[in-house]
Amino acid sequence: MIKGRNQTIRLDVESSDVLVNADGMIDCPIDTVLRKNEYTFDDLNSWLAEEIHFVLIDNDDEQILRTIKLNVNL
Repeated sequence: MIKGRNQTIRLDVESSDVLVNADGMIDCPIDTVLRKNEYTFDDLNSWLAEEIHFVLIDNDDEQILRTIKLNVNL
């Protein structure tokens, strides 16, 4: 899920795209997720993205696993 200034965008992520980085944190290449959901970095910029949330959905129950704050100008 990407939280922008004025909207929240939910993107589907395949389990095969999720990895554990060297710090032991879950991660996922944003370019892959955008492409598979038919979006581009231009779309990401237009959403004025502020945070990326890794959300696990299980039987309509949502659990945020990790939040990444985007402190850079996109």
